[in-house]
Amino acid sequence: MRLLRTAWPRELADAVSATAREATGSKEDILAAVQLADGRWAAGTRAAVYLPSDSEDADRRIGWERIERANWDSEASVLHIYETTDFGTPLRATELKVEDPGRFGQLLRERVDASIIVQRHVPLAGKRGVRIVGRRNPSVTDAPVTWNLVLDKGLEPDQPGVVDAAEDALRQVRDEFGI
Repeated sequence: MRLLRTAWPRELADAVSATAREATGSKEDILAAVQLADGRWAAGTRAAVYLPSDSEDADRRIGWERIERANWDSEASVLHIYETTDFGTPLRATELKVEDPGRFGQLLRERVDASIIVQRHVPLAGKRGVRIVGRRNPSVTDAPVTWNLVLDKGLEPDQPGVVDAAEDALRQVRDEFGI
Protein backbone atom coordinates (compact mmCIF):
# COMPACT_ATOMS: atom_id res chain seq x y z
CA MET A 1 0.00 0.00 0.00
CA ARG A 2 1.29 3.44 -0.93
CA LEU A 3 0.74 6.36 1.42
CA LEU A 4 0.01 9.74 -0.12
CA ARG A 5 1.75 12.71 1.44
CA THR A 6 0.39 16.21 1.41
CA ALA A 7 2.11 19.48 2.12
CA TRP A 8 -0.55 20.57 4.60
CA PRO A 9 -1.45 19.34 8.07
CA ARG A 10 -4.27 16.88 8.70
CA GLU A 11 -5.97 19.48 10.93
CA LEU A 12 -6.38 21.76 7.90
CA ALA A 13 -8.02 19.00 5.86
CA ASP A 14 -10.34 18.22 8.78
CA ALA A 15 -11.25 21.90 9.23
CA VAL A 16 -11.98 22.34 5.50
CA SER A 17 -14.12 19.19 5.46
CA ALA A 18 -16.08 20.34 8.51
CA THR A 19 -16.66 23.81 7.09
CA ALA A 20 -17.71 22.35 3.72
CA ARG A 21 -20.16 19.94 5.36
CA GLU A 22 -21.67 22.80 7.35
CA ALA A 23 -21.99 25.04 4.27
CA THR A 24 -22.98 22.51 1.60
CA GLY A 25 -23.72 19.21 3.29
CA SER A 26 -20.87 17.48 1.45
CA LYS A 27 -17.15 16.94 1.86
CA GLU A 28 -14.51 18.83 -0.11
CA ASP A 29 -10.93 17.72 -0.62
CA ILE A 30 -8.06 20.19 -0.66
CA LEU A 31 -6.36 20.54 -4.05
CA ALA A 32 -3.72 23.06 -2.93
CA ALA A 33 -2.85 25.00 0.19
CA VAL A 34 -0.31 27.54 1.35
CA GLN A 35 1.01 28.32 4.80
CA LEU A 36 0.91 31.99 5.74
CA ALA A 37 3.72 33.86 7.45
CA ASP A 38 1.73 33.78 10.72
CA GLY A 39 1.49 29.96 10.59
CA ARG A 40 -2.15 29.81 9.49
CA TRP A 41 -3.25 28.27 6.19
CA ALA A 42 -5.30 29.10 3.10
CA ALA A 43 -6.65 26.24 1.00
CA GLY A 44 -8.53 25.63 -2.22
CA THR A 45 -10.91 22.87 -3.27
CA ARG A 46 -12.83 22.29 -6.51
CA ALA A 47 -15.71 24.42 -5.18
CA ALA A 48 -14.23 27.08 -2.92
CA VAL A 49 -11.31 28.85 -1.38
CA TYR A 50 -10.84 28.74 2.39
CA LEU A 51 -9.29 31.83 3.90
CA PRO A 52 -8.42 32.47 7.52
CA SER A 53 -11.01 34.55 9.31
CA ASP A 54 -10.55 37.07 12.09
CA SER A 55 -11.33 34.24 14.50
CA GLU A 56 -8.41 31.91 15.24
CA ASP A 57 -10.57 28.78 15.10
CA ALA A 58 -12.52 29.38 11.88
CA ASP A 59 -12.00 29.64 8.16
CA ARG A 60 -14.13 31.55 5.67
CA ARG A 61 -15.46 29.50 2.76
CA ILE A 62 -15.83 31.53 -0.43
CA GLY A 63 -17.16 29.94 -3.61
CA TRP A 64 -14.93 30.57 -6.62
CA GLU A 65 -17.73 32.56 -8.27
CA ARG A 66 -17.43 35.11 -5.43
CA ILE A 67 -13.75 35.89 -6.14
CA GLU A 68 -13.37 38.94 -8.38
CA ARG A 69 -9.61 38.64 -8.84
CA ALA A 70 -6.31 37.94 -7.14
CA ASN A 71 -2.79 39.20 -7.63
CA TRP A 72 0.65 38.43 -6.27
CA ASP A 73 2.98 41.19 -5.05
CA SER A 74 6.38 39.46 -5.14
CA GLU A 75 8.22 42.42 -3.60
CA ALA A 76 6.02 42.44 -0.50
CA SER A 77 5.34 38.66 -0.57
CA VAL A 78 1.60 39.32 -0.36
CA LEU A 79 -1.17 37.53 -2.21
CA HIS A 80 -4.17 39.86 -2.59
CA ILE A 81 -7.61 38.27 -3.00
CA TYR A 82 -10.62 40.43 -3.86
CA GLU A 83 -14.16 39.20 -3.29
CA THR A 84 -17.13 40.40 -5.27
CA THR A 85 -19.59 42.66 -3.47
CA ASP A 86 -22.89 44.35 -4.18
CA PHE A 87 -22.86 46.88 -7.01
CA GLY A 88 -21.44 50.21 -5.93
CA THR A 89 -19.64 48.92 -2.83
CA PRO A 90 -15.88 48.40 -2.52
CA LEU A 91 -14.48 44.92 -3.06
CA ARG A 92 -13.56 42.99 0.07
CA ALA A 93 -9.80 42.57 0.06
CA THR A 94 -7.84 39.90 1.89
CA GLU A 95 -4.07 40.05 2.10
CA LEU A 96 -2.18 36.82 2.65
CA LYS A 97 1.47 37.20 3.63
CA VAL A 98 3.20 34.16 2.10
CA GLU A 99 6.72 33.33 0.99
CA ASP A 100 5.53 31.92 -2.34
CA PRO A 101 1.93 31.11 -3.35
CA GLY A 102 3.12 28.14 -5.46
CA ARG A 103 0.41 25.62 -6.40
CA PHE A 104 -2.18 27.52 -4.35
CA GLY A 105 -1.66 30.60 -6.53
CA GLN A 106 -1.98 28.49 -9.67
CA LEU A 107 -5.20 26.91 -8.39
CA LEU A 108 -6.55 30.34 -7.46
CA ARG A 109 -6.00 31.64 -11.00
CA GLU A 110 -7.39 28.52 -12.67
CA ARG A 111 -10.58 28.30 -10.59
CA VAL A 112 -11.37 32.03 -10.76
CA ASP A 113 -10.91 31.95 -14.56
CA ALA A 114 -13.06 28.80 -14.78
CA SER A 115 -15.88 30.52 -12.90
CA ILE A 116 -16.28 33.24 -15.56
CA ILE A 117 -18.84 32.36 -18.22
CA VAL A 118 -19.50 35.86 -19.62
CA GLN A 119 -17.42 39.01 -19.48
CA ARG A 120 -18.29 42.13 -21.42
CA HIS A 121 -17.32 45.80 -21.23
CA VAL A 122 -20.15 48.17 -22.16
CA PRO A 123 -19.33 51.88 -22.68
CA LEU A 124 -21.60 54.26 -20.75
CA ALA A 125 -19.85 57.64 -21.07
CA GLY A 126 -17.35 57.80 -23.91
CA LYS A 127 -14.91 54.92 -23.38
CA ARG A 128 -15.69 54.66 -19.68
CA GLY A 129 -18.31 52.10 -18.85
CA VAL A 130 -19.20 49.04 -16.91
CA ARG A 131 -17.64 45.59 -16.94
CA ILE A 132 -20.34 42.95 -16.68
CA VAL A 133 -19.22 39.56 -15.44
CA GLY A 134 -21.38 36.45 -15.16
CA ARG A 135 -19.93 33.71 -12.98
CA ARG A 136 -20.93 30.29 -11.76
CA ASN A 137 -19.19 27.86 -9.49
CA PRO A 138 -17.05 25.70 -11.80
CA SER A 139 -17.57 22.58 -9.69
CA VAL A 140 -21.35 22.46 -10.27
CA THR A 141 -22.62 22.19 -13.85
CA ASP A 142 -26.06 23.64 -13.10
CA ALA A 143 -24.96 26.27 -10.58
CA PRO A 144 -26.80 29.58 -10.76
CA VAL A 145 -25.11 32.50 -12.48
CA THR A 146 -24.15 35.47 -10.32
CA TRP A 147 -23.68 38.84 -11.97
CA ASN A 148 -21.22 41.57 -11.07
CA LEU A 149 -21.09 45.09 -12.41
CA VAL A 150 -17.78 46.92 -12.09
CA LEU A 151 -17.64 50.59 -13.07
CA ASP A 152 -14.56 52.05 -14.72
CA LYS A 153 -12.58 54.69 -12.83
CA GLY A 154 -14.26 58.05 -13.15
CA LEU A 155 -17.78 56.62 -12.96
CA GLU A 156 -19.60 56.42 -9.65
CA PRO A 157 -22.97 54.83 -8.84
CA ASP A 158 -24.23 58.09 -7.35
CA GLN A 159 -23.78 59.95 -10.65
CA PRO A 160 -27.12 60.60 -12.39
CA GLY A 161 -28.11 57.84 -14.80
CA VAL A 162 -25.10 55.58 -14.17
CA VAL A 163 -26.97 52.87 -12.24
CA ASP A 164 -29.85 52.81 -14.73
CA ALA A 165 -27.44 52.60 -17.68
CA ALA A 166 -25.46 49.81 -16.01
CA GLU A 167 -28.63 47.84 -15.26
CA ASP A 168 -29.78 48.30 -18.88
CA ALA A 169 -26.39 47.01 -20.06
CA LEU A 170 -26.76 43.98 -17.78
CA ARG A 171 -30.22 43.22 -19.21
CA GLN A 172 -28.82 43.44 -22.76
CA VAL A 173 -25.94 41.07 -21.97
CA ARG A 174 -28.25 38.59 -20.22
CA ASP A 175 -30.63 38.66 -23.19
CA GLU A 176 -27.79 38.25 -25.66
CA PHE A 177 -26.52 35.12 -23.91
CA GLY A 178 -29.93 33.83 -22.83
CA ILE A 179 -28.96 33.77 -19.16
